[in-house]
Amino acid sequence: MIIARAPFRISFFGGGTDFPDHYRLHGGAVLGVTLDRYAYLALHRLSPLLTYRYRASYSKTELVNDPREFQHPLIRECLSLVPTRAGVEIAHVADLPGRTGIGSSSAFTVALLHALHAFRGDRVGPEDLAREAIEVERVRVGDAGGHQDQYFAAYGGLLRLDFGPGNAIRVRRVGVRAETLDALERRLLLFYLGREESAQHILVEQQRRTRRNLTVLRRLAALADNGEAALVAADWAAFGRFLDEGWSLKRTLAGGISNPEIDAAYDAARRAGALGGKLLGAGGRGFLLVFAEPARHRAVRRALARLRELPVRLGHTGSSLILHERDE
Repeated sequence: MIIARAPFRISFFGGGTDFPDHYRLHGGAVLGVTLDRYAYLALHRLSPLLTYRYRASYSKTELVNDPREFQHPLIRECLSLVPTRAGVEIAHVADLPGRTGIGSSSAFTVALLHALHAFRGDRVGPEDLAREAIEVERVRVGDAGGHQDQYFAAYGGLLRLDFGPGNAIRVRRVGVRAETLDALERRLLLFYLGREESAQHILVEQQRRTRRNLTVLRRLAALADNGEAALVAADWAAFGRFLDEGWSLKRTLAGGISNPEIDAAYDAARRAGALGGKLLGAGGRGFLLVFAEPARHRAVRRALARLRELPVRLGHTGSSLILHERDE
């Protein structure tokens, strides 16, 4: 039995500049952090006495004899990239719902790849897992989107990601004191919007408008520099101001990134004293991130009382094996 887990993430600055059509020409940068919330993938060798060779349990159950028969595209393509000789059972559970703007698909993919490599006895590092997850999600499955989520899921922690120009992706852990990270955590609020929907059509439009959005994308990348400097200096007023600017710019990248309901909730949080925030993801679904001084949290919660709050716990680890029992 093998159980791997990979974390979900919060992206603060630079989302959209990690799309390859943009960063390969102009470069990009993202600043974000992972949560202490995870996708878990369990892998177990199946008995050869069974009438099927592969079983996968997620929101439904699939029984197949050939991995190519799986309807779940990520499972199918992970097994194509990292095949197993023996039949296996795959089970997925998660701390948070999928399709909610926190990198859940990449956490799923990275954890499954990690478990498959462990099952085969391979040695694999976070860079390998991130690159393979990009291959699975963006190339083999063909989902639109950027290249940040896979790196957050694989590496974990507070990260600065620099993209291109060209194909290079560089990962750097942001060096802040433990008390600064604690202070950041105390200023973050997450509110669940109650919708679990794919944002593929919005991401496709955003990708199509890359050239038209060049000026905005360059400013979004610069905000990763500004936000990192504010974070290292623990200048929370500046950090909140940059978040607010970034969200204002992000909404212009494609139609449907926000909606009147989200805009109203964000405006209510700002009137209650929030310094900034953003929607995690796109399409008016997922989580609304609010950044506010702790003294203003009660007022913000009152203003957003109709939304469910998720307590924020920041994480420090990327994809890892939490159980690895070898077969006898």
